[in-house]
Amino acid sequence: MIKRFTFVLVLFTGLLMPLAQPSVSAEELDIVNRPVNLSGLTGLLFTTAPYTLSKGTIEVAAAYLTENSVTPDYSLTELPFSISAGVSNNSELALKSSYVQLKQGPTSTMGTQRRTGDLELAYKWNFLPQPEDSIRPAVALIIAGLLPTDNNNNGINTDTVTHWGMRLGISTGTELSWKEHILGIYADAQAKSKDTADKSTRDTYGIYNAGLLFPISKYQNLQMFIEYTLVNGKKTITLEGGDYSGFTYGIRLVSERFNFTMGTQFLRKQTPGYDPSDRVIGLLSMKF
Repeated sequence: MIKRFTFVLVLFTGLLMPLAQPSVSAEELDIVNRPVNLSGLTGLLFTTAPYTLSKGTIEVAAAYLTENSVTPDYSLTELPFSISAGVSNNSELALKSSYVQLKQGPTSTMGTQRRTGDLELAYKWNFLPQPEDSIRPAVALIIAGLLPTDNNNNGINTDTVTHWGMRLGISTGTELSWKEHILGIYADAQAKSKDTADKSTRDTYGIYNAGLLFPISKYQNLQMFIEYTLVNGKKTITLEGGDYSGFTYGIRLVSERFNFTMGTQFLRKQTPGYDPSDRVIGLLSMKF
């Protein structure tokens, strides 16, 4: 618990570091590509950055996520896909869904279960852009609506909505120039609510992410990042558990229009009887 708190504190303290640095413009920094994350909004893998796609830009993304757990014994594979668009100079839209496969242990009678994931429409508005000659962090508003896309009674026990859901949050971040490198610092805080009219499935909880894009050369396309995720306040417990914290690290290869990201996430679950598990994530996207 102390280590987790210390790590979060360090990441969020990093947002104040620009105040002690020389003035630099966000637009002047040579970021080759700011690709979308698993939600379809611009960011790392899980963390949403405040920046948005350029107006008129379309980005298509497909991802692969697999989680393996020993206790309880299951393997979960998810194939998210999204299409995102820059709708103005400081806002973007993303439409996302996924295909989910869940395989429980040998003692389970459910076998392998498959379904499509929730359909999510997300909007991000950078209402406080980083000024051209300022190092002040940018701030964006995140709004998303979720709808089910499969039979609610198919037996698969994953964290999806039954009727409808929504996310509301704030993202902030900055990008600093350091010699010939760039350091990106991002964080977001979101509240997710689902099925508010159904006592058996309704839930509201918080999702918190923070990430660092390590110093990278302006003239190279290889980037490294680390992220910390905290999900807190979940009432419903699925096969995947309830509250958890996760540490992610990965690498990213980008060009002006192409992005390939690979990462590993280590999960520490707070539900009694649930051992830690890990995820492997890959994401490929292309801008048009």
